[in-house]
Amino acid sequence: MNRRCIVHIDIDAFFSAVEVLLNPSLKGKPVIVGGLPHERGVASTASYEARKYGVHSGMPLRKAYQLCPHGIFIRGNFQIYSAFSDKFFRLISHYTPDVEKASLDEAYLDLTRCRPLYPSFSSTVREIKQRVEKELGLTVSVGVGPNKILAKLATNRAKPGGLAEIEPNREEEFLKDLGIESLPGIGPKAQVILRMLNIQKIGDLWGLPRVSLRSLFGLNGDEMYLQSRGIDTRPLMTASIPKSVSRETTFLEDIWDRRLLLAHLAYLCDRLTLPLRRGRLFAHIIEVKVRYSDFKTEARRRLLISPVQEMGRIYKIAQELFLQFFSSSRLSLRLVGVKASDLVRGRPLSLFEPYSERPERLGHAVDEVREKYGFGSVLTVREKMLEEIYSFERKRGFVLKTASLTK
Repeated sequence: MNRRCIVHIDIDAFFSAVEVLLNPSLKGKPVIVGGLPHERGVASTASYEARKYGVHSGMPLRKAYQLCPHGIFIRGNFQIYSAFSDKFFRLISHYTPDVEKASLDEAYLDLTRCRPLYPSFSSTVREIKQRVEKELGLTVSVGVGPNKILAKLATNRAKPGGLAEIEPNREEEFLKDLGIESLPGIGPKAQVILRMLNIQKIGDLWGLPRVSLRSLFGLNGDEMYLQSRGIDTRPLMTASIPKSVSRETTFLEDIWDRRLLLAHLAYLCDRLTLPLRRGRLFAHIIEVKVRYSDFKTEARRRLLISPVQEMGRIYKIAQELFLQFFSSSRLSLRLVGVKASDLVRGRPLSLFEPYSERPERLGHAVDEVREKYGFGSVLTVREKMLEEIYSFERKRGFVLKTASLTK
């Protein structure tokens, strides 16, 4: 079987790099794009000069100013960035039709089907990098591997401005010395637990059996097991597949009661699975978003190598992510949302999990009943919690926003 050639390409510090290109006097200076220091927003991008001071994307602007008071803060121009992004994707699309847009400045390319056109994938990847940098005027980092997760990890090693390729049969050598924080499925809390077990690098993680990881981290333990071994069967997403499906609730009054908030989360997950089933879509990323009473918004996400569609599995992941917010003293919420992204159409075959049609058949049967008699006619999961939701609706009312399919 021929090895896949997946290329991950990322424009370095995209927004700030564009600002420097348009205004060369900013070169070599700490540039922070996203707003002015006194504003309540967050940094969208920080140049590498600003990152030396600890500034990073998603950091509140006021915090960024504390760390880097001499930084140059710019609100930015999304239309200009979008124009650069469009040119970026036009350039890389010349080399293969199999392109996945991960973000404005980040893409995956699958060169495998184009093998007859490119005798040497390595030289083709170098050509792509050189052409993009020449025609855009921006530096890019590139990683090459047999699947998406390894290509992404290779790009992280190549930053900034480099190219890293994982050669055949060298995957284990590449992974073993990477820190456990490199894997997207290992968050700060999981890192603490693993370091207590004296697991510092991915190679150390191989000594833990899959059943042990599952007992420690639940569903995420399975993903950890696969990711740490560089196993990733996800295909690239085509343009015809939606990027995400999301549901969120904005409350008329702030809510602090954890049980009631979990009830809303269960309700949203139940709503979320309807368009997934109708579109035969499965999600590799589940994200939970909250907005506090002071309007600060936070989100947590989990990458899954084995995609999900079933309500029960999505809710369990969403619940674990949601409860992480309660480690903070900020408990009063005005909004809760859940999103499924990195979608694929059709159930991917898996060598690691048995396949059963029962959850899908049950889901479609429930959809038919609800379509005829209304959503509240069937409560599939945590019925008591959902009944509490409907009671809360009738007594107080709330605003339900449905951001369904986003291209």
